[in-house]
Amino acid sequence: MKIYLVRHGQTDANISGIYQGNMDVPLNDTGVKQAYLLGERLKNQPIDVIYSSHLKRARSTAQAIVEHHDLNPIIKKDFQEISLGEWQGKSRETVQEEYKDFLEARKANNDVYNTPAPGGESFKELEVRSMRQLHEVIANEDKEHVMIVSHGGVIKSIIANILELSFEKHRTIDVYNTSITTLKYDKAKQRFKIINMNDVTHLDTMQKI
Repeated sequence: MKIYLVRHGQTDANISGIYQGNMDVPLNDTGVKQAYLLGERLKNQPIDVIYSSHLKRARSTAQAIVEHHDLNPIIKKDFQEISLGEWQGKSRETVQEEYKDFLEARKANNDVYNTPAPGGESFKELEVRSMRQLHEVIANEDKEHVMIVSHGGVIKSIIANILELSFEKHRTIDVYNTSITTLKYDKAKQRFKIINMNDVTHLDTMQKI
């Protein structure tokens, strides 16, 4: 089984320094163009089934893909982005100022992985639900080519889990908007292989649009 992990197109929050989390925001104009180019790239790619987060930015990206395939995205809420609780919609500067004591305490405890933003979800919780949902898809699918349209945090968590990376090394992973990360899963051996990561070659023509 091949599994294609696709991040949604760009949103305004992605480029403005705003904590987005699982706020339900749309693609911006650049994100729409990115999704279009992604769809064009994948129009001849075998895709047997496509799953998507329920958030608008993921669903719009998935729709750009299925324009070229006779498929309807299957919505899975557990592929949504991490909840950042009270931080969502706030700038990084505002969070640094308003939550200074919390951030200092979390840093002193050296446990960012297990300590969520106030009212939010921890990175551990994100990783657990992302992997649980991925394994549920694998268990229920007999298709060969499975596409999942999701979010940077989810895809990063899946990659880090497969590679058994410590949380401190999560920062070494980039997941660009509309990037494709390809996994191969051997059901008999219950083992993942990463074929490629963070492929955005379809955006090379972006400036020409």
